[in-house]
Amino acid sequence: MRLFLAFIVALSTTAALIPLLARWAPLLGLTDKPGPRKVHHTPVPRVGGLAMAAGMALPTLLTVPLIPAVRGILLGLAVLLVFGVWDDRVTLGYRPKFLGQALAAALCMAVGGVRIGAVTIGTVNVLPGGLSTLVTFLFLIGITNAVNMADGLDGLAGGMVLLCLCAIAIFASAAGKPNVTALCLIEGGTVLGFLRFNTHPARVFMGDSGSQILGFTVGAAALLATQGDNSTISPALPLLLLGLPILDTVTVMVRRIGAGRSPFAADRNHLHHRLLGLGFAHREAVATVYLLQAGLVLLAYFLRFESDGQVIGTFCGFAALVLALLDWTSRSGWKLHEGERAGRICLKMRAVIASHRLPEIALGVTATCLAAYATTIVAESARVSVDVGVLSAAMLVLLLILGAWKIGGPLGWVERAVAYVSIVLLVYLDQTIPHKPPLLTTASWTLIAAAGGAALARFWLSATRRFEVTALDVLVVFIALVLPNLPGSLALPPNLPAGVAKAVILLYVVELLATIDLKRLAPRLFLAATLAAIAGRALASLAG
Repeated sequence: MRLFLAFIVALSTTAALIPLLARWAPLLGLTDKPGPRKVHHTPVPRVGGLAMAAGMALPTLLTVPLIPAVRGILLGLAVLLVFGVWDDRVTLGYRPKFLGQALAAALCMAVGGVRIGAVTIGTVNVLPGGLSTLVTFLFLIGITNAVNMADGLDGLAGGMVLLCLCAIAIFASAAGKPNVTALCLIEGGTVLGFLRFNTHPARVFMGDSGSQILGFTVGAAALLATQGDNSTISPALPLLLLGLPILDTVTVMVRRIGAGRSPFAADRNHLHHRLLGLGFAHREAVATVYLLQAGLVLLAYFLRFESDGQVIGTFCGFAALVLALLDWTSRSGWKLHEGERAGRICLKMRAVIASHRLPEIALGVTATCLAAYATTIVAESARVSVDVGVLSAAMLVLLLILGAWKIGGPLGWVERAVAYVSIVLLVYLDQTIPHKPPLLTTASWTLIAAAGGAALARFWLSATRRFEVTALDVLVVFIALVLPNLPGSLALPPNLPAGVAKAVILLYVVELLATIDLKRLAPRLFLAATLAAIAGRALASLAG
């Protein structure tokens, strides 16, 4: 519960500060203006770094013991924030930026004791003190710059770091390092709160202050999770987890040096620029990078107990494959969206299918499956706790008050929030039914899958599709559905992975339905009936 609250505080703090800081951005001089290397065409507030720094610091100071490692990371974060905001205001050269990064890394190492102490190639090889200090220093500065340079598209750097943090939290938890797990969850909440405003088209940028903070903290957390005498996982895993920004940075610098230019000179040769050049749309390029990063996270998980040599070899193979594919596509002139004819055929097929009343059938199946799922779960929940009943009753009253004066209008944000919470309550009741028979488990999954499939069909056949799948949706689905269900000894409650999967599917079903023009009375009646049934069950349990 402490970790969950810390995550929520980090997310809420960041999300609450961003709109306020965005209004102050012109006064603070923190506005990112369009330029030849930029993909945006209007000025955008560059205040995400300030909001994320506050989002990390507040829950860390409140919930995490201030052991040396935590103090070292916080001091380094403060230094990078100062230099980063300075850079966001006046655009520093690489020398003052490097000075700030060097100072942050030195503080993290001296105060926090963060070190790369050993590597495992066949056997464990302890690094001499001077070499350990040098390698750690170069790693922290390198990953700070790598994430900073990867921040070229909306949501790109934040999403990559979020995936890395999820993996590091898993490794730290398995290694018995709760403070590192807490730091990762806090930073993950911060990044998720920021991505709410940074998904394309971005309303806020993180700036150099934000990207350097993210790179530095994720690098330090990766070392804390994998280094130490009691760690059983490979110390080389940070190379896989952070391999994509490292590969991008090294490749770009080599190309610049080969062209006779400074390795710090700006250009459009980063991975995301090359994807855009291959015809990828903005969201497609970001989603592709997310998928590559997700692949590295999965590789790191399945290789976590292997030797450093095997981890390094796997990373080299991955890097060679990515670079070979990019080189082949560039030489062959391949473009992603050349198949316009196939797209026209798809549109014609959709129009023909839609003319046969299949959209209405899909909508009916979705509503029927949702109603059947809610009815089944409430009926099978023999006992409902008082707190769940009180929450359901309170939301029912709120829904009735709102519905009394806008019964025919669209669902407002409060009513949508009620719908989301109601779905979570249903899934909670589903997963906490004692001695659940196999038939009920099969029935619940069947109804949820049918509702999800029918909602997707209704959305695909809709003439006015106002719900768009973003790269953030891809990221959330991967984190929610894949990471909790990885095989191994993760210390998760047995019902949690399936519950998360059910909740994510049903929440997207609700979101899809909320964006389609429906009779607005029907969803309100469904919500009211569901909440009334849950509250009634709780009252019956209390009376019994």
